[in-house]
Amino acid sequence: MTIEDFLNVGRIRSKMSVYRRRKEKALEICVKAFENAHSPYLALSGGKDSVAMSFIVDDAARMCGKEFRMWTHLSDASFPGTRETCEAVTKKLNRPLDLDICRTSAFDFLQNKQKTAFGKSGVFFNAVRKYAEDKDLAFVGVRAMESRRRRRAANIHGPLFYSESMGEVTVCHPLLYFSLEDVAAALYEYNAPIHPIYRKTSLDLGVNSQGEENFIRLSYLTSKDLLNKGTALFIKLNYPEQFSKLCKAWPEIRTYI
Repeated sequence: MTIEDFLNVGRIRSKMSVYRRRKEKALEICVKAFENAHSPYLALSGGKDSVAMSFIVDDAARMCGKEFRMWTHLSDASFPGTRETCEAVTKKLNRPLDLDICRTSAFDFLQNKQKTAFGKSGVFFNAVRKYAEDKDLAFVGVRAMESRRRRRAANIHGPLFYSESMGEVTVCHPLLYFSLEDVAAALYEYNAPIHPIYRKTSLDLGVNSQGEENFIRLSYLTSKDLLNKGTALFIKLNYPEQFSKLCKAWPEIRTYI
C-alpha cells in the first residue's frame, strides 16, 4: 500500500455510515472523559493514529468547552520528520505543545539485553509518568485491531480506564475500535498533516493477526519490538544513514535483514 492508496481509501471511507458511527462514538467517549478532567493532555507521536485522534479530541474539546495540552517525546531515535509533523498538527489545531526532548542517546541503551518487549519501563515510560505528575487524563491513540495484545487489553479495559503505570491518570483510547480504514478517513476528512515516513517504500505484505492490512507503523529507530516484523529492512532501505548508525551501536541488527 502506498500513501496515495491509503488516502484514497480514506476518501471513500469518510463518506460511509460505518465511519460516521465510529467517529460519533469516539467523540462521545472523549466528551465523557473530559467531564471530570482538570488537567488533560494528548500523547502525540506523529503517527497516523495519534494524528487522527488529535483532530477528533479537538472536536470533542470544542463541543464541551474544554482545553488540553499536547505532549511529544523526542530523542535521537525519533524518525526524521517526527517533530515537524507534531508541530504542524498542533499549529493547525492551535493547541499548546510540550516537547519532551530526551538528553541521553537512545542508541546507548541498545545493548541492554534485559529489555522486555512491550514493558512499561525504560526512558519513554519514565518520561510519560513524569509528565503526568500534574495531569489527570491522557488521550492515547491505541487501536484494538493493531495486534492480539491490544485486542486483549481492549477487552479487559475498554476505551476509558484508570492506569497507575501511565502515571496515575485516567487513560482514554478514542480510536480503540477504529479500523485502519477509519484512521485513513479521519486523516482525509481533516486534511491532517502526514508524517513523511508514510511516503517511504513500504515492505508490508498481507494482514496482521487481527486480519487488518499491514501498513507502515511509526515507532523509534531503536525499538526492538518490531524488528522481527520487517522494521530493520525498512530502515535499511528508506533511512540508510540511520541504519548505519544502528549497526555501529548494535551490530546484531544485521541478523534481522
